[in-house]
Amino acid sequence: GLVRRWTPDMPEWQKASKYFATRQYQQTLSKLEGLVVARLFELHKMGLSGTGYKLRTHINKSLKTRCKAIQRALKKFNEAAKDLGRPQLDWKDTPSYESLAEFELLRECRDDIRQQPWADSVNRQAALYALKIERAKEEREHLNIEVARLVNWMKTEESLLAATIIQLGEDQSTLTTEVQDLLSRRLRQNELHRSRILQIYQLSHF
Repeated sequence: GLVRRWTPDMPEWQKASKYFATRQYQQTLSKLEGLVVARLFELHKMGLSGTGYKLRTHINKSLKTRCKAIQRALKKFNEAAKDLGRPQLDWKDTPSYESLAEFELLRECRDDIRQQPWADSVNRQAALYALKIERAKEEREHLNIEVARLVNWMKTEESLLAATIIQLGEDQSTLTTEVQDLLSRRLRQNELHRSRILQIYQLSHF
């Protein structure tokens, strides 16, 4: 049990006070996070083509209510952040937190990660762009292979259809005209494909 009552100048009091302030900070952040993510989902659903008028109207009313709730939660969060000396959020910044990781970086942890280079949103965005560039290079290699396959497929199909027309003509089949029409359509389509492929051949990385 307690030997004596804690006072504000005692380390135990200060440690407990910081613990409760941190807990309040995390709870208000979780509340704010949930409201913002719910708002993002509602905005996404409102923009879907299959959403009817009545549902859009209902979502619009919910968004207005949600905005007020977010403002109240944001006010409580900033009060808790101020008590801990943590960065506060502005109302105009909250809609930009589209990733849960943005909120997780604000949470209290054993080591303060806010000053780490990767905790900077600019650095994380740069890393994201770098990864997208790497994936784009990989996709470019795959597309180069697909282009070669498409050229080979068009050539093979045209040869096959031409040989089939000759065979059907020799057999005096009624399907000869249908296959000739099919080949004619394929040739027109492939001509368009080949014009695009010629442009791809001119690219430096093909």
